[in-house]
Amino acid sequence: MATTGVFNGTSLVVLVGSEVVAHATSCSLSFSVDLPDSTDKQSGGWTEHIGGVKSWTLTTDGLATVDPAATASYYTTSELMTAIAARTAVTVKFTTVSGTTPVAGDRYWSGSAFIDSMDITADMESPVTYSVSFTGTGELTQSTNP
Repeated sequence: MATTGVFNGTSLVVLVGSEVVAHATSCSLSFSVDLPDSTDKQSGGWTEHIGGVKSWTLTTDGLATVDPAATASYYTTSELMTAIAARTAVTVKFTTVSGTTPVAGDRYWSGSAFIDSMDITADMESPVTYSVSFTGTGELTQSTNP
């Protein structure tokens, strides 16, 4: 059943392919539009712009694991490291889930992206964490989970 009204952020996740990024604690999707200056002498002293190139990024943070093996339904820290080292685009999806299954009827955003950065942080007496950033290449599409 589709999510309605204000909802708990725990259900909104990042998927790589069809797998939820494992042990995530937060995620964020950002859109931007470049606004080239189109100010001219007829602008009356006001800056004017035109809509330019669109871009998007997707980030997620979480708790790192050292398990190199793929875990069913989850995309692991090790798999993220492999993907960034391969320098190939991955398909990402920003959507709500119940467990690891996308919620039927909910909107999602997806596209092809490169992992442009990944940090793993190990503070004393704290869980090891990761932060990964995906930069879109091409269009970010919006659709509804079946």
